[in-house]
Amino acid sequence: MLKTIRILIPCLLMMCFISGSVTAQVQLHSSSVGDYQLYLPQAPATNILVVAHGMLGKNQQAAQQARTYAERWIPYAEQHGLIIIAPVFDDERFGNLSQGYGGYRNLFGKYIGADEFVNRLVTQYSRQTRSGSNQFYLYGHSAGGQFVARYSVTHPERIIQAVISAAGRYSYPDTSAAWPYGAGRLNKTINWDNGAVVRQERVSPQLINYAKAADKVQILIGALDTKAQDKRPAHIGRNRIELANSWAASMNNLAHSYNMAGNIRVHQVAGVGHDSARLTTHAAYLLFN
Repeated sequence: MLKTIRILIPCLLMMCFISGSVTAQVQLHSSSVGDYQLYLPQAPATNILVVAHGMLGKNQQAAQQARTYAERWIPYAEQHGLIIIAPVFDDERFGNLSQGYGGYRNLFGKYIGADEFVNRLVTQYSRQTRSGSNQFYLYGHSAGGQFVARYSVTHPERIIQAVISAAGRYSYPDTSAAWPYGAGRLNKTINWDNGAVVRQERVSPQLINYAKAADKVQILIGALDTKAQDKRPAHIGRNRIELANSWAASMNNLAHSYNMAGNIRVHQVAGVGHDSARLTTHAAYLLFN
């Protein structure tokens, strides 16, 4: 019963905020390399929360998707003193190219890597927090969850705590499989706009970073999220739940081999499918409790 109360209180608080005018304070900021939605809490901020939205559906706009995700986190921003940064991972600059390359899921981008884009934003706004820290909270759902998983194993030192919500792909700590599905090196030329922009992506994953991430990440998924997933190198499992469990086990085992803490757990929410809105309150509980 105590756990139920802890989850219901944020739900009620969220409805109060979203029904009011405070959501109008989410503002879109633009630049040549990428756009982002920003929310500044009413009281002085202590830290930053980065929110990564999921894949765009038909007729969905990335800026609106990022705004929707940011608005769901407003009550927690007010409660915990957080600046919300929701990158706009649009198809033009962060879209998924053929064979899974080029997308923000894999930390790639047209003009700047998706991870570097986030790092720059956090560095910029950390000056407005009382902590002044470049460490931050990180959440993402579905494709955004893939971004969180790969960001965490690349930049574990930047993470306070992260929640991967319903990802369907991971970077496993397996050096026999190349990035983005494993921890092997990748050297690939990626063409954007039919070759108008060419980027040479060189990724050299470090297993020690995977081990460090194992103490900073939790996985959240709806118990009804059982749609079969396409097979990918290094991946073990038929659906998001099985993949989450196998990735968590491999990450924890790696951390233990380094004599480090491996505390990744898979948290299933009964009666919920692939639904970011219904999982948000549970994600907040994992991040801040």
